[in-house]
Amino acid sequence: MNALTNRRWLPLFLLAAALSACGTETPSEAVVVNDYGAAASDGSFAGEVTIYRAWYATTLFREPLGPGEQSAPQRTVPGKARAYVVLAVGWDPTSSAPPSSFVAAMSKSAFDVDRGGTLRITVSDDSFTGRCDGAEPLSQKDADFITQRIFPAEFAGLDYDAATCTAGPSVAPDAGVKRRD
Repeated sequence: MNALTNRRWLPLFLLAAALSACGTETPSEAVVVNDYGAAASDGSFAGEVTIYRAWYATTLFREPLGPGEQSAPQRTVPGKARAYVVLAVGWDPTSSAPPSSFVAAMSKSAFDVDRGGTLRITVSDDSFTGRCDGAEPLSQKDADFITQRIFPAEFAGLDYDAATCTAGPSVAPDAGVKRRD
């Protein structure tokens, strides 16, 4: 009887086959770069753009990135996908106070990373759309996807207006409508 037909060896054979199927031991990684420039020379962040959160494929970048900063590499899956960010304009990432407002943005095109490769996601008005000050706001459909599906915690209880890049308290669908019983 050969090893493949012997049931007690089959699990070991399948495990060995699965382990050898991965083309590399090196994981795919992604790095986010805030290319909006350095903070003002006076140390203030007025008008400066901080990346509050970023998302690529299956990877959430939780650490805020001030102007000119780069994230630590994070594991991701190989493939091609768009990247999404939440921007905090005028917010200092070293501050203990939370940002007062957010702007949703997405990459203009998909980024691609190979198995074992490192993807560099450079965030600026050249590569992302959504910043009204960058003269290229999102469609409302894209903004709703980002604020409701990608970053729901950041926009919880808020309605985001893509045309003005502002968020206000959510209004219930039947607010102001009186019921007749």
